[in-house]
Amino acid sequence: MRSRLDTYVRKGARLTVVALAALSLSGCKREAAPQAAPPKPAPPPQVSDVDLRSYKPNEAGAVMVLMYHRIEESRPNDAMNRTPEQFTKDLQDLYDRGYRAVTLREFAENRMDVPAGKTPVVLTFDDSYRSQFRYLDAAASQIDPDCAVGLMEAFSAKHPDWKPKATFFVLHGGPNPPAFYQEGLTEAKFAHLLEIGCEIGSHSLTHRNFRRLSAEQIEQEIAGSVKVIRELAPNAEVTSLAIPYGSIPKSEAALKACQSGSAGGTDYKMTAVALASWRPTMSPVVKVGKKAPFAGQVAPAAMDRIERILPDARRASVAGTFEFYVKFFDENPGMRYVSDGNPGVVAVPRGSASMVDEATVRAQGKRLQVYTFAGRSDGTDGRGVRGEE
Repeated sequence: MRSRLDTYVRKGARLTVVALAALSLSGCKREAAPQAAPPKPAPPPQVSDVDLRSYKPNEAGAVMVLMYHRIEESRPNDAMNRTPEQFTKDLQDLYDRGYRAVTLREFAENRMDVPAGKTPVVLTFDDSYRSQFRYLDAAASQIDPDCAVGLMEAFSAKHPDWKPKATFFVLHGGPNPPAFYQEGLTEAKFAHLLEIGCEIGSHSLTHRNFRRLSAEQIEQEIAGSVKVIRELAPNAEVTSLAIPYGSIPKSEAALKACQSGSAGGTDYKMTAVALASWRPTMSPVVKVGKKAPFAGQVAPAAMDRIERILPDARRASVAGTFEFYVKFFDENPGMRYVSDGNPGVVAVPRGSASMVDEATVRAQGKRLQVYTFAGRSDGTDGRGVRGEE
């Protein structure tokens, strides 16, 4: 009896071992549990239909680039001077009409941080006169409230959503007096301008007529100017140039020298080249071709020859002045740049979509969104959102 029981136990043990081995082998062949699918990428930025209906953005519209010189009480309001009172009135007129200040570099590079429904405007100052930026003391502790910078900061204090931004095309070094005409205070002025969000641009070294210069001479003029600016403001990114007298060079090589070059060990690259006065300039996302949109009324979106508008109360009814174009955009709001408030999106009404250079939009890391004025948009195709009629 005992031997038979032992036999059953031994058989049971062998069966147990076989069963365990089978389970072990089946475990080796078991497939791994499927991994969770990777999360879907976040949808690209888009302006809501509510905002489209509310603000009707048009980031393919035109932008005014204003050209100021002196801000002096003792001179009349003319093409070269604005009294402090009139300059403040300019700011108020712009503000009340929904404009907000940006620098020329921000405009040319399409980096305009403007609230939804507002329109960028660029204030530029040529020749770095004392009345543009003046300190009342040698310690640079008090800014003259009647100079351009003092007036801009005072206006911004009353209207916090207006930033005291402008582009100052300075003459400094070479035969020039120090920029803004106060010896020993230029470095402090440059630092202050950068601190409040302004841009320091080049107006050349000696203010010679570029039409009469070779490409090499133009490189010396611009590189020399950039060098002396950087000596006092190492953090300044000098990427905007105002050509003296607005005189476009004759040769292609000389014109290219306005955009980039090198001389005396200083390299430069200008993303914005400004001329003198005439018309508003189309948005930098608009195609540049032989047939410009609204030909004759606004300038093409050529950032190497940006036209500017000259404030001149004596010629308020003449095209080319600030007074004329403020009224022009009041009467033609569909031609005016209106922000969508989203830095990652270029929103345009369907009627303006054909003007947009989509390759430029993509190169800027932005997304085109096309919509109807009813505020409807749909149909993502990787490039934009197409509106439906």
